[in-house]
Amino acid sequence: MKKTLLSISAIVGLSFGSMAQTFSPAAGSPLANGEVGTAYSQTINAAIPATVNLTGQQLLDLLPASVSGILGSFITASQSYPVSVTSTTLSVVGLAGGLNEDCGGCLINAGAARDIVLSGTPTAAGSFVVDITSETIGSVSISTPLGAQTVPFGGSFQGQQVPTLPGLMNAEGYTMSVGSSGISESNSVFSLGLYPNPTEGISMLDVNSTVAGMATIEVYSITGALVQASSKSIRVGANRLNVDLTSIPAGIYMVKAVINGRQALVRTQKI
Repeated sequence: MKKTLLSISAIVGLSFGSMAQTFSPAAGSPLANGEVGTAYSQTINAAIPATVNLTGQQLLDLLPASVSGILGSFITASQSYPVSVTSTTLSVVGLAGGLNEDCGGCLINAGAARDIVLSGTPTAAGSFVVDITSETIGSVSISTPLGAQTVPFGGSFQGQQVPTLPGLMNAEGYTMSVGSSGISESNSVFSLGLYPNPTEGISMLDVNSTVAGMATIEVYSITGALVQASSKSIRVGANRLNVDLTSIPAGIYMVKAVINGRQALVRTQKI
């Protein structure tokens, strides 16, 4: 089992090197930096090749024992075997809180390309490593004395299920920095105050505004998930709004107010 895990790691490492050119910007590149509370957007283009070469040893490590038992004696460990790619499914992991991607489990056919759009408003500061993971469907042909045998990854060979290829189109190591200078409880239009903080559930949000209008009040978890949203009428001067967190779990939250396109954030803890 240890040998198999090491071999799978080796194939993933190899595929990163050989597949890096299918992503733009390439795997390991820095992405646009962001600021908490400021809208963010970054596009990564993924182009899926029609063929990828694997060594015989990598095939042996990835094939189920029931299949390698049939074909293993016909696979040369050091030989290169072209895998005909049908499609790959990509997902993005590691984004900063508040950011989303539009390719969660998206399927891209061989020879096609797709823009992966990262967007949203960061709610957590720090340095982040963003990875694109993959599961690939395809096939490989193995020469035997009885003729070529086609093994479908993600299909069945002589009644034996063959899994998809993990990591073949991975693009790992994108870096992203999200600064905290965007965290502010005030701007040129209004300021925020929240008490009690920490809270057991019911808090009062003080909004001191220089303009009248509608305020959008949103509550985000520390991972960036929107857990509550409402709209309130705001008058010029002091406003006191009720923020009810009794129905959400204990944890750290960001309360964001938006008035006339300007926004401010205040951090709170539900205990």
